[in-house]
Amino acid sequence: MPPWANIFQIISNGEYRSVEHRVLANALDEPRISVVEFFNMDKRDGSHRYGPLPELVTAERPALYRDFTVEEFHELHHSKGLDCKSLVEKLML
Repeated sequence: MPPWANIFQIISNGEYRSVEHRVLANALDEPRISVVEFFNMDKRDGSHRYGPLPELVTAERPALYRDFTVEEFHELHHSKGLDCKSLVEKLML
């Protein structure tokens, strides 16, 4: 899965879940839905931090993920070891 596929889950504070990409035969005869996200972190300087959107973090629903920089994001993505933790799991609080 591309690393940016997890960003939507992180910035939505878990409201939208990222899943492993897979295509299944349409056995249920339901329409297939695709969501496109345009989010380019590489255009920012290295000091910009990403994380759950402030509008989606409340006292009743605290942040599920910590903030991170683009550099840290890429390091975490490329450091997947034997623990097989996903990027989302590595950024959880």
